[in-house]
Amino acid sequence: MNLPLVNPLPLTVLQFLLGMAAWVNALFFLGVGAAAAEGGANPLKTVGWISLVSGLGAFTVVWYLLVNRPAPLGDNAVAVAGLASIYALFFTALGAVEIGGLDLKPIANLSIPIAVASLPFIPFFAGSILFQSSMVVWTIAFALVATTVYGRTPAKLLGWVLVVTAIWTFWLPAVMISLGIAIF
Repeated sequence: MNLPLVNPLPLTVLQFLLGMAAWVNALFFLGVGAAAAEGGANPLKTVGWISLVSGLGAFTVVWYLLVNRPAPLGDNAVAVAGLASIYALFFTALGAVEIGGLDLKPIANLSIPIAVASLPFIPFFAGSILFQSSMVVWTIAFALVATTVYGRTPAKLLGWVLVVTAIWTFWLPAVMISLGIAIF
């Protein structure tokens, strides 16, 4: 696998941040806490703030990876930072759109190249079924963002895929990395 971790902290922080954004969006699409109480604030704005902060935090990790390369990820810092930056852009933009109550179609359009851009990283993560399968899950999740926004896929399907995305592709690797458990 292409991740010699000298310092696992940046990657762990990145994974936890993006996992939180995926999780709160998943629950919103599943209808959990999605309805505003009578006279209450719109929960989507709160989801938006979590997404925005997670995206900006991810950009901070990307900056850290690039400034401190080759450690903590060896010579692969640029590739990992590039991949992380597209997810950071997505969640930052999504958060701004959710907070502002703006049209989600540009986010759907953004999700299509992100879905495609995940695929070339499958061979990059050779030797790790977890990270290779994460690329496939992210491709499906981002493709479903587009099809859901354009009314071709039920929101609950996207919600369940995002639950899997949060747990399998973000939190499981973060926990394994932070506890020093070998990534399979």
